[in-house]
Amino acid sequence: MRDRHENLFSESRFGSLDLKRGLCALLSGLVLSRWCLALAMLFGLCSGCTSWKQKMAVRDSESQELVEQVRVATESGRQEQAAELLKQAVASNPNNAAVRHQLSEFLVANGYSEEAIQQLEKTTVLAPDDPRPYIDLSYLLYEKKQYTDALKNLELGLNLDPTNIRALLLKGELEELAGLNPSAVETYHRVLQVEPYNIVSRLKLAALQIKQGESNRATPILRPICHNTAATIDQRAEAQWLLGVAYGSQQRWTDSVASLEQAMKNRADVTADDWYRLAYACLQANEMEKVYPAVTQALTLNPLHTETNRLSSYLTQQTNLVNIQQASMYTPLQRPGIIGQEAPPIPIDALQPPRGWERRGRLSISSASVKPE
Repeated sequence: MRDRHENLFSESRFGSLDLKRGLCALLSGLVLSRWCLALAMLFGLCSGCTSWKQKMAVRDSESQELVEQVRVATESGRQEQAAELLKQAVASNPNNAAVRHQLSEFLVANGYSEEAIQQLEKTTVLAPDDPRPYIDLSYLLYEKKQYTDALKNLELGLNLDPTNIRALLLKGELEELAGLNPSAVETYHRVLQVEPYNIVSRLKLAALQIKQGESNRATPILRPICHNTAATIDQRAEAQWLLGVAYGSQQRWTDSVASLEQAMKNRADVTADDWYRLAYACLQANEMEKVYPAVTQALTLNPLHTETNRLSSYLTQQTNLVNIQQASMYTPLQRPGIIGQEAPPIPIDALQPPRGWERRGRLSISSASVKPE
């Protein structure tokens, strides 16, 4: 009996061992299968990633090749072909922000601003960390007079690139348009912190200071630009003109005439208002020989210019009185007593001063020009 129990126990024990071994083998197989499956999936994903990256690389390569063909076509004057190639480049890789940005630049250069705006808007979505599309978009919106949207995109660009000169200059202009002159002054000073000799910012700052009645702060900024060889001819002419305006607001009329005349030599698109300003300054400086030509030029550009016509009437009256005096030396006059009389001074107070010169002294044509102390 005992032997039988031992045999049963032995069989049961060994049977249990076999069962355990079988279970272990099964579990090991399952674990191995899952591990293999995981590896297979991992390799499959890696293979998929590699394949996707390869496809994107191919697309980028194709886009860049098309962009290079665009450059060649543009330089050869084949604009229509260049436009078609750029469209192909975008179509082949619509998520390539760089290609879209290049397309927008091409569109702007060829006058397609609306299409360029659309491309730049898509570019800002594809490359939200690139400040250039925001800034370029701001300039296009500014040209469309969509000032609010322009400023919004400009702020996004400046958040990414706070020292961008183009963006800061446009921000100053938008602030001026909005009447935020103190903010514009601050913005132009920000430009000068980055580029102390930035001529554009200096000109804008000086013009704004003159507008605010602070011409004494503008003249030290403008004088160096007038002789700066790094400035363009137009920039020097603009500085010379603003300097003449600044001198006039300080009633330094002789200096004003000299600066305005110098600016006229190189100033583009001179208007009737500009000639009237020169005539008015010459009148205040008692340089009558320069008043007549300036009035003639103003009326040639705009025969209906109100203030110039009023000044012309006074000049005509003076000329007629002088002619009467000359005639009286040889012929008897119906109105005795005119001989030896001087022509009356032109009443400058009756004339409307040019914009920016409203705060002027009560001077007449016979008054001496005010000299700086």
